[in-house]
Amino acid sequence: GRGVKRFLIGSTVVFVGLAALAYVAMAGFLYTMQETLIFPAPGGISTAALNEAAAEVGATPIEVMTSDGVKLYGWYRSGGNQRAVVYFPGNAATVLGTVGLMRLVNDEGWDFAVIAYRGYPGSEGTPTEAGLHLDSRALWDFLRDEKGIAAKDIVIHGRSLGGGVAAGLAAEVKPGALVLESTFTSILDMAEADNPWFPVGRLLKHPFNTRERAASIAAPVLILHSDGDHTIPVSHGRALRKLFSTATYMEVPGREHNEGLIVNCPEGRAAYFELLSRLAAREAR
Repeated sequence: GRGVKRFLIGSTVVFVGLAALAYVAMAGFLYTMQETLIFPAPGGISTAALNEAAAEVGATPIEVMTSDGVKLYGWYRSGGNQRAVVYFPGNAATVLGTVGLMRLVNDEGWDFAVIAYRGYPGSEGTPTEAGLHLDSRALWDFLRDEKGIAAKDIVIHGRSLGGGVAAGLAAEVKPGALVLESTFTSILDMAEADNPWFPVGRLLKHPFNTRERAASIAAPVLILHSDGDHTIPVSHGRALRKLFSTATYMEVPGREHNEGLIVNCPEGRAAYFELLSRLAAREAR
């Protein structure tokens, strides 16, 4: 009996020890790998290839310098009316993926501006949340200072990770409107839901907390989300709707996360361009 008891106690100690080691190892993995998970910048795309693509679609390559001295690559295409959409894409995207949206925006008479985040193809640096905020501000300042576009005539549009970037910028400046497409209340909320047994709040260095910034944003807000999004669940879009009490909310059925809700979805496109038309009409009065 005593031998069995000692064996059971010993086995329990070993099991608890192994579980503790596994827990610590997983927590260490989440902490050290979070930049790779949050910022999976595509590789193998040269600036020359980006410039060649820009020439093909009629975009002008731009170079923007951030306040901390990082040189960013971007595209600019004029719509001819001194009003602009500034676009912040998802975490695995490049400027190449913005062609469809750019053409739609230009066709409605709006300029279109996008930058490659730091560490992404064409741009210098290493991505962090703080760094992407500086990137967004640099592009905003480019539109205001170099293109002479008034703040009220700029729409800030962010998709997926770009929604967190866009909300951070909109909380600091006074844009004409903010568009949040297929994005989250915060990466912290997502990480806590996926890892309920870990102290995510202590481990996460890049929370992108739109939830906390919502109260500082006074501009009109359009929120687009799909109930078929398995990457950022529609619950985030519905929660954003409550955070921005005066927001227009469009929930699209059945679209996956990587299906753009403006380029690929008639309902989303109609809501988007209704907002742009309303803003353009306001400025025309």
